[in-house]
Amino acid sequence: MTALARKVQATAGPITTEAGILADLPASVSFTMPTPPSANHLFKNVKGVGRVKTRHYDDFVRMGVADIRRQKVASMPGRVIAIIGVERMSGSADIDNRLKAMLDTIVEARVIADDSLVTAIAITWLPRANGLSWVRLLPAQRLDLTFHPSHDGASGGWYPTAPSMQGEDHGDFAI
Repeated sequence: MTALARKVQATAGPITTEAGILADLPASVSFTMPTPPSANHLFKNVKGVGRVKTRHYDDFVRMGVADIRRQKVASMPGRVIAIIGVERMSGSADIDNRLKAMLDTIVEARVIADDSLVTAIAITWLPRANGLSWVRLLPAQRLDLTFHPSHDGASGGWYPTAPSMQGEDHGDFAI
């Protein structure tokens, strides 16, 4: 650790870098999973019982967990930031209706312990291609993202900006 890093850590706490707080945070993980069904298809009302998961929802979670495990995705302890690209299956779909099934599947696959540990989410539509959605989980830390829309604006991508130690604001102390 450099003298400047020690000074900043003593004054303002740990320095955040791409690898994490002083490289103590786990590395990010990236994986694909099936594009989830809309939240409109996850539950149904059953007379005398209430809302229950649909077979479609259970099948999606099983298929998603199998896909994630096949990729040997490491577990992410603690709080995370999720960057998600969801393949757009319909022009009229709502992107927020896809999150519940994705997060539930990621928890069921034991990549994260609970979806309450997701501190922030950046999500975008991806063009229709192969029925897969893309997920990147990073330890919760300062992160600057840039959005690059497609030519028609119907999809795009989130790109992390490389961290800079110079002039970085650490809350109480700026270098």
